Amino acid sequence: MTIKLEKKSSSSVNESTINSIAEVENANVSKSTALSANSSYQIPVLCYHTIVTTTTGTYQTGLTSFKEQMAYLYSNNYTTLSLEQFRKIINSETTVPSKPILLTFDDCYSDFYSVVYPILKKYGMKATQFVVSNWIGGSGRMTKSQINEIAQNNIDVQNHTDNHSYLTQQTYAQQYAAINNAAVAIKSLTGKSVTALAYPYGAYDNNSLEALAKLSYTMGFTVSSGLCTSSNTKYKLPRICMIDTDTLTTFKRKITNGY
Repeated sequence: MTIKLEKKSSSSVNESTINSIAEVENANVSKSTALSANSSYQIPVLCYHTIVTTTTGTYQTGLTSFKEQMAYLYSNNYTTLSLEQFRKIINSETTVPSKPILLTFDDCYSDFYSVVYPILKKYGMKATQFVVSNWIGGSGRMTKSQINEIAQNNIDVQNHTDNHSYLTQQTYAQQYAAINNAAVAIKSLTGKSVTALAYPYGAYDNNSLEALAKLSYTMGFTVSSGLCTSSNTKYKLPRICMIDTDTLTTFKRKITNGY
């Protein structure tokens, strides 16, 4: 389950590393390193986990509620984005469509394939699934063939590390391996590049940022509240967690205000 946590690790990072990270995120304001300050957009990025008939935990969404939410987006002309569309927007490479929204789902739950995927197809919606590679094929998780299928049909399959451990409790080498191992496994299933990471538990540190830069990732997602705007750097993109108590009223508030 993903919870809001953006703890900074006490891991030692040398001065050159910090300078490198600063360059990636701040010094160079080109499209390849930071979000353009000239862009004007406010994009809600929603973070779902599992969709169930009856909720028993915080990071679950009831099926009835989820159907209402997707119907609301459809009837109110929201534009669900692919991850590449989202990347182009935050890098000022394309115009912003009407009412943009990015739907993301974590942890490769099997109900994504059996429940969510048909609903998204019904409305012609795009979404992103952040996969923990070591969980693929496990109990209650999607199979390899299911992941490959969704990846070919408007669902971006991206990285949630190989084991969902706290990155902030790992060395740089361990973080790099956790991210890269997952990317290799996912690409072997889908045949598509993996260039975005959702930090497990929303936790990251300077080593995490350095690993993403070294791997040439284009985006890193947290679980901090707020709309995505040009003030967010590309490795600290906010996502709004959807929880069991969300009503349609709170859903509307979240996609409008970011909390």
